[in-house]
This record gives sequence, structure tokens and C-alpha cells, in this order.
Amino acid sequence: MDEQSIDPNLICSICHKALKDPICTPCDHTYGRECITQWLNQNDKSSCPMCLQKPMSINELTQASRPLRNMLDQIRIRCTLCAQTGLQRGNFVDHINKFCPKSVVPCQAVDIKCPWKGPRDELQSHISTCVFEPLRPVLSSLIAENRQLIDQVQKHDNEIKKLVQQMHQLQS
Repeated sequence: MDEQSIDPNLICSICHKALKDPICTPCDHTYGRECITQWLNQNDKSSCPMCLQKPMSINELTQASRPLRNMLDQIRIRCTLCAQTGLQRGNFVDHINKFCPKSVVPCQAVDIKCPWKGPRDELQSHISTCVFEPLRPVLSSLIAENRQLIDQVQKHDNEIKKLVQQMHQLQS
């Protein structure tokens, strides 16, 4: 992201970067949540960094307006993993979680204990050679049977505890 091209009203005056999770002070100044929280906690500074209005506490901070948050979400950024440019900041998490070819993802056989994790763009290659995926039918039935056995053991354990309690009550 080119900080120089961003509207100065969208820049945190503490860190000088685009506002992240914008928060407003009672005196109507806006900062990134992490920056203003650190500022207020640091050396018991309980004043606004811009106008030094005192006293001010974290409890008095409010979330910035929806229009401001929308403007921040529209800022165009570059993905640091895959270098794709032109992404809207508000869609960045979705890009990382669903589309980024360099984002680290697990094998689809993670549920049957495949330990592989790697870049999304290598997933198909891994799946074609994954030794766990062909075992899915057998492992799935074993896992289901194991869950049933665990449930039965817990049920019996609860029954034993109840019987022990009843026995103690009868002895009293």
C-alpha cells in the first residue's frame, strides 16, 4: 500500500499508517485501535495525542463511523504473499482465506490426519500424491466407530459415577 497516496484523514497520527480498526476519542480525533490503546496505557498518558485533552480513558473510545470504515475498506493494497495488486483492504482476509495462491493451507485429508500444509498453489499437486486420501473410506469408518466407542465409554463412566454416589448415600 502506498501510504503517500492515501487521504491524510485516513492516516493514524500516531503510527502514520492507514487507520486499522479506527477508534474515535471524545474530542473527535481518530486513531487505530492498537495505537491509541498503547498510547493511553503507556506511562499513564490519559490524554489525546493531538489536542492533549484530559482526562481520557479507553472506555470513552468509540468505533469510527461506518462511512469512514467503508472508505478504509476501499483502499487498494498489494498482497504481501502473492504480490497481487489492486486488492481492496476490506477483502484482504477473504483473499488470504480463499484465493491467495501462496497462502498456507492444509490438505483436504487433514480430517484423517494428513500432516501436509503448504501453499494453495501446490495443493492439487499434493492431493494427487497424498497417501491419506485413498485410505479415506477405511479411515472414515474407523473414526466413526471410534467416536461411538468413546461415547459409550463416557456413558458407562457416568453410570458408574452415579452408582458410586448412590452407594455412598446408602452407606451414610
